[in-house]
Amino acid sequence: MKNVIVGTAGHVDHGKTCLIRALTGMETDRLKEEKKRGITIENGFADMIYGDYNISIIDVPGHERFVNNMLMGIGGIDLVLLVVGLDEGVMPQTREHFQILSMLEINKGIIVYTKRDLVDDEEWIELVKDDARTMVAGTFLEGAPEIEVSAHENINIEELKQLIIDNIDDDALKNDSDMLFRLPVDRVFTISGFGTVVTGTLMEGTIHVGDEMMVYPEGKLTKVRNIQVHNEQVESAFAGQRTAINVGGMKKEELERGSVLARKDGLEPTMMLDVKLKLFGDIDKAVLNGSRVHFYCGSSQVLAKVVLLDRDVAEAGDECYVQLRLEEEVALRMGDRFIVRFYSPLITIGGGKILEVSPRKHKRNDEKVLEALKIKDEGTKTEIAQLIIKEKSSQLITADQLAIKMKLSPEEAGSIIGELTENGKVKIIKKEYLMHQDYLQVVYDFSRNLLGEYHAKNELSAGMVKEEFKSRLEQELRLTDRKIIEDIMANMEEAGIIRTAEKTVAAADFEIHYSPEMEKMKNRIMKIYREARFEMPTVDEVLQTEKDAANARHVIDALEGQKELVRLSHQYYIDAEAYSWAFSELKKVVESNGQITLAEFRDIIGTSRKFAMAILDYLDNQKITQKVDDARVLI
Repeated sequence: MKNVIVGTAGHVDHGKTCLIRALTGMETDRLKEEKKRGITIENGFADMIYGDYNISIIDVPGHERFVNNMLMGIGGIDLVLLVVGLDEGVMPQTREHFQILSMLEINKGIIVYTKRDLVDDEEWIELVKDDARTMVAGTFLEGAPEIEVSAHENINIEELKQLIIDNIDDDALKNDSDMLFRLPVDRVFTISGFGTVVTGTLMEGTIHVGDEMMVYPEGKLTKVRNIQVHNEQVESAFAGQRTAINVGGMKKEELERGSVLARKDGLEPTMMLDVKLKLFGDIDKAVLNGSRVHFYCGSSQVLAKVVLLDRDVAEAGDECYVQLRLEEEVALRMGDRFIVRFYSPLITIGGGKILEVSPRKHKRNDEKVLEALKIKDEGTKTEIAQLIIKEKSSQLITADQLAIKMKLSPEEAGSIIGELTENGKVKIIKKEYLMHQDYLQVVYDFSRNLLGEYHAKNELSAGMVKEEFKSRLEQELRLTDRKIIEDIMANMEEAGIIRTAEKTVAAADFEIHYSPEMEKMKNRIMKIYREARFEMPTVDEVLQTEKDAANARHVIDALEGQKELVRLSHQYYIDAEAYSWAFSELKKVVESNGQITLAEFRDIIGTSRKFAMAILDYLDNQKITQKVDDARVLI
């Protein structure tokens, strides 16, 4: 079955609720006041199965006093029924509702003329239709299908059902990917014996009984106990369905209209949004920088301050980039559509598209900021993905996080990432994290400069101590995961930027250059170690043979870096050739006998127990050998 959300829009008392009752057999006015007054106050919901489609129909209030409620239910609609009563024609709320629909980028719709049984004047009917066609000219409803109906006399109701099916765009149906699950909450209540229940329209993704989810922006984890769709218990709910979820371990007071259910880490709670704002062409009041507005998106309604990023004043018909600074947290996604109303008087003035969630605080008239927003507004998915990865490189965004942020399936995100990695724009670190090549270049340049400065001051050092290099890189990248730093270092070594040893990091092209005096010192020190072989002197004993002990220490470190000496411990170094021979002999014995004892090894290399033990301890520490009882085996 395919799940579709159909919304109604139109002036009060033009028959939206009666029309839905005729289509579905369901009564959407559930409040006593609604039934008493005969008008819709809260959004109502009904379900209809027709052919291969599960259709959820939203009945929105038509009265101007309840536009706020209408705005909470209108998001996520796949197709709209613009209802015009033939007895009155186009009215003020018809126009306001239509403007809101246009701003929300709903692409499909039908103009439904109701109360056909009350009007016999064909000339009047044509005038009403001409007025409606004039209103929608140049919009998504220009040339849309039209139908005359009567809910009371059941005129053309079946034909309208078929017309709805014929106009559903299957290619535009919502993404069912599990990780995109998102349900904005529009009702919270308790049921005796079950506990807390929330309802909403499942905007994206899929949810299953037993799944863990998080309540945003509150950040509380909960579990799905039960799910109802079309008043029936189900194991799973899918995008496009009106859904009731019984949440475990939460009190009614911990949730509210405007909360959003999603996967853990599936949303970014924020008090700031970058948006593309479009103002209606008929408003008579300009929006100034710093103006306060009412912001509506999904089931969220909050106050916000408008920061105009490319101008001082936005007037009727203007489109501009804006940063909205909210007075309460919301949990939304890029690409969500929103509506804004003046703070006072409370009239709808426009809306637009969310370009970035949780952005940095921008300076106004910043060309780089405006250029980035233009890409997020008008760019291809690949261009937008590349920009997001570039902006988020220091935060180590993953493929799944990119998919969630851009509302993509894992397959679509994987295809885009594959394209970006193939053309060298993006690197994958640790098989998971996405890093833009431009950001990596900054890391490369920082590392080159850092090591260049170190080598200039320490000409005889094999390199910077590895832990110090990691710490400096960590500070520069503002990362706390050392494993990620190590993967970035591995990437730099592969790219020929750095060269690592056991304890040090050096620039890949760095070579130690000895002065004639230092060359003589190096030869003297190496002669000591070569002649000593397995009777190694301590470092202190070697330093005592030289007048310049500080430089002698640097020479010993350099010889280790050049792999002419092997550092066994803090005090003992050994000639690399002697070490290699000793290890080769040890390996022969172990491969022949399965093990080697300290005494056997001592006798093979012809030294004392103390020096043989120093070599074996080193091999153990390097996890080359392992002590088993009184012998060593190879790991």
